[in-house]
Amino acid sequence: MRKNLVIPGETVCVIEEFMPGEGVAADQAGLVKSLYLGRVVYDMNKRYVNVLTIKETYELKAKDRVVAEVKDVQEKIAVARAFVKLPDKPLKHTRTGVLLARRNDVMEDVVGVGDIALLEVSSIYRGILTFDVYKPGCGVVLAFCSNCRKTLEKKDQFLVCSSCGGKERRRTVLKYGNTQLLKELVSTAW
Repeated sequence: MRKNLVIPGETVCVIEEFMPGEGVAADQAGLVKSLYLGRVVYDMNKRYVNVLTIKETYELKAKDRVVAEVKDVQEKIAVARAFVKLPDKPLKHTRTGVLLARRNDVMEDVVGVGDIALLEVSSIYRGILTFDVYKPGCGVVLAFCSNCRKTLEKKDQFLVCSSCGGKERRRTVLKYGNTQLLKELVSTAW
């Protein structure tokens, strides 16, 4: 008789019995272990085992879209903290990842510190997230001046600060500066 409720790390079967599906992972010894507190579901036809979580979790995976705040910018790399998985899932814990500039780009022309951006998860390697700002539909939704931290307004190819007059570049979404869009993206998550 098989147990129905399992805790994280508990063995649910061996890989010879069932292939790992969602909510489980196989270790090097061939034991299939639960990733969550949940209910075990065995698919007898396809020979897969899954663990359905008791509480809903929103794990990020490749190709997921997120709303993130840029925390640090260097010449070829930036660090961003994702707080909403689109379309409407708040992340219980914010996830930090890196953005990489393309070959001829300088990261300061792509994103700035404090900017709110739509990003796509391009990869997850050993728990480290890499975000992509170059995918269609991705980019900065709201940017802030590097000098005085006021909101930048889009004028032609530049973002201009109405307070200090500074001009900056960013990779923006089509509806840049639409605070209503940003509110809708974030508020539906709560």
